[in-house]
Amino acid sequence: MNLNIMKAINKARALLDNEGVRSSRLEAEMLMTHILGCLRHHLYINRDRLLTAKESQKYFSLVKKRLKGAPIHYIIGYREFMGLNFCVNEDVLIPRPDTEVLVEYIIDYARDREPYSFRILDIGTGSGAIAISLAKYIDSSQVIATDIEASALLVAKKNAAIHGVDSKVRFVQGDLFSALEGVGTQFDIIVSNPPYIPKDEMKELEPQVKDYEPIKALDGGEDGLDFYRRLAEGAPDFLLPGGLWAVEVGYNQAQQVAEILETAGCYGDIGFIKDLAGYNRVVVAVMSGSGDWD
Repeated sequence: MNLNIMKAINKARALLDNEGVRSSRLEAEMLMTHILGCLRHHLYINRDRLLTAKESQKYFSLVKKRLKGAPIHYIIGYREFMGLNFCVNEDVLIPRPDTEVLVEYIIDYARDREPYSFRILDIGTGSGAIAISLAKYIDSSQVIATDIEASALLVAKKNAAIHGVDSKVRFVQGDLFSALEGVGTQFDIIVSNPPYIPKDEMKELEPQVKDYEPIKALDGGEDGLDFYRRLAEGAPDFLLPGGLWAVEVGYNQAQQVAEILETAGCYGDIGFIKDLAGYNRVVVAVMSGSGDWD
């Protein structure tokens, strides 16, 4: 006998609970909305509707994937970020809420300086969540977004088209600043959410992270700071005087990244932005020299 919507959700929730999935009800509902193509509140409006045999089979096949450890957002194929849905697959990291702190800071920074037009560089764009959100919410912006992986850029380009900013975002393949050879421009803002997990902590990550998300986008080298050193060293060739350098960091890395900037000797106004948990999640700095915002 086929189950109705709510009984199927409750069965899935129990299975997820048994595997220690913390948000079991939410995830059971997310999988059901994905199968039925509806919003969550419709599940309750139609709670007594019987699932067809095909719907039930598809639903519990997705539940089975989740029970095996696949991240919920890879299963349903998208993640919400900055009020936008971004397509994701195993070629890109799943956008995290902490990264919204970085994006929101840059949006506020730009709006305080309107009507100046901003040239923005997003290093290691992945799904394009940062670059596309900035292009979407900062009217006077043009963005170049780089990634070393061609497969990641395919996902990012798809997301840019979905959100109508493909004319504002240019995607370039390459390793950090080497991707810009021949591009011939300088930027008002350089932003990045680089890999920052120390190598010896990689094995301690949750299975749904280390077994599914791209390792290259997580591994920050021996101390987790490799990419910050490279970003600090390479940015002066591309960041205009007075321009903003802004990066996401691990919860305990902000002071170390600030010291990297201080050692570089060409950054001023180094500061920290806290996430909702109170950790210094973003490090910002200004390139030495005067900026012209007129």
